[in-house]
Amino acid sequence: MSLKIIAAALPVFLLMLSAWRFSQPMAGEAKAAGGAPVAMLEEAEVAGYEAFDLERTFVLPAGPKGLEYSAEAKRLEGRRVRIGGSMVRHAHDDAAIFLLTTHPMVLNMQEYGLADDLPANAVHVILPVVAGMAPDWVRQPLVVYGRLELGGRQELDGRLSQVRLIAEHVTAADGRTAIELRRSVLRQPARVKAGKVQRQTLSALRTD
Repeated sequence: MSLKIIAAALPVFLLMLSAWRFSQPMAGEAKAAGGAPVAMLEEAEVAGYEAFDLERTFVLPAGPKGLEYSAEAKRLEGRRVRIGGSMVRHAHDDAAIFLLTTHPMVLNMQEYGLADDLPANAVHVILPVVAGMAPDWVRQPLVVYGRLELGGRQELDGRLSQVRLIAEHVTAADGRTAIELRRSVLRQPARVKAGKVQRQTLSALRTD
């Protein structure tokens, strides 16, 4: 095959390869745990969850007492809510937890420890535990449905959480396409590198 033919065919090949790559689903979108197809949640399954905007978690600006929960946050404490946001790129010490914030973030605990810019209204999302598995980062926006918890709690990584969500459903941004974030800890390079392959949890229930 002449160089001219190769040179002419190469851009077409690269374009086809690029189109195929972007047609593939992101991690967590195509398969659920165990390889089962993704489920579409029924409307009844997501009904009854009240929207909660993380920007309204605290009274702003902060007063002399520091950060105080807003009236809306207090009203929703203990109730079922839905929260939209992005999963923080971070392997939490607790195999049941991932962090959710309003905007995409990356945490480097080895480099900065707790001296990072994680906002106070970051949500510690608590998933049911499956042995040998833990949440793994996905880049697409999420909607998480669950029961809201407020109040300071010491977490396994030494951080003090202020907002927690006991997750019942995790979906894509459409609020209906279910996403399974948990996968084998041994298939998570960042978790293995950080030595976080042991299944440690603080408050989650087992599902297996």
